[in-house]
Amino acid sequence: MIQSQSNMKMLSEIDDLANQLHNEIGKHMLTFTLSPQHLLEVDQVMVSLEWQSIKYGGNEIEQIPADKRGLYAFVAQHQNSVLPSHGYVMYIGVAGKKSNRSLRDRYRDYLDPGMIRRRIRILRMIGTWHPILRFFYAPVGDEISSQDLLTIERQLNTALMPPFSIQDLDGSVREMRRAF
Repeated sequence: MIQSQSNMKMLSEIDDLANQLHNEIGKHMLTFTLSPQHLLEVDQVMVSLEWQSIKYGGNEIEQIPADKRGLYAFVAQHQNSVLPSHGYVMYIGVAGKKSNRSLRDRYRDYLDPGMIRRRIRILRMIGTWHPILRFFYAPVGDEISSQDLLTIERQLNTALMPPFSIQDLDGSVREMRRAF
């Protein structure tokens, strides 16, 4: 019985260490794909985009246009005077797919715990990286149709293959990505 209690204690310590490792490192691990071919193809996107950003969950929501559709991206990014400029595009989406829904309205969805809970991948993204998450947005004018927005979204997702953007890629690339 003494051996058994000793083994149980050892296993409990190992379990605690494994949980600590997961919490400090493992839960933050993601696979990023960077295909030079697909990245270079993004130069052929039909319109130039002027990206701006706010800290996710901050008090800057008024900066996001309440009257413009457009594209948005969640980027894990921490800028300071020590590190070179960097960021990891985690997700790319569109506001106003088949409506005039604004970028600000779409951003509000990502502040709604009920909406976030229904999208488990988004829950993981926000729950894990919210301290360094930025919401980038690129407003577009009325000359860009809903179909154009969907095309641009697909082109950007295909170029960057963000880890939390699964569906909105070119079909052949989406199928190839599923192999990994």
